[in-house]
Amino acid sequence: MNTQKAVYEKLFKADKTELAKHEVNLALAGDIKNAIDATLAYKDMRSKAWNKASTPLIALFDILRAELGTAQTALRGIEELKQKTSDLGLEMPPKMLENEKVINDLLKTRKTKVDQLDKILKQIPGLVA
Repeated sequence: MNTQKAVYEKLFKADKTELAKHEVNLALAGDIKNAIDATLAYKDMRSKAWNKASTPLIALFDILRAELGTAQTALRGIEELKQKTSDLGLEMPPKMLENEKVINDLLKTRKTKVDQLDKILKQIPGLVA
């Protein structure tokens, strides 16, 4: 009878140990699922942040590029005016020469800003600038 009792006790211990292992495995699976959920939530939050940040940057980029185009058109007009005044034997108005300098300075600073923004925009995932 003692032997039978010892055998049953060992069997019941084995079952409890096996059940404990299953509980540990289930707990690990739950931890993995929680980690995946947290990662997906972070990815979604990061994507929303990039979208919020990229919208005004793209708008600024477009404005700066438009300013560059306008400044280049103005410079072409000044060059044309220089040529026509020269053809007529006239002097270029001093105000136009000042404007040419201002526009050239604007072109340099805007070009630098456009280049800087272009680098930033290229770092935004999924965005083609």
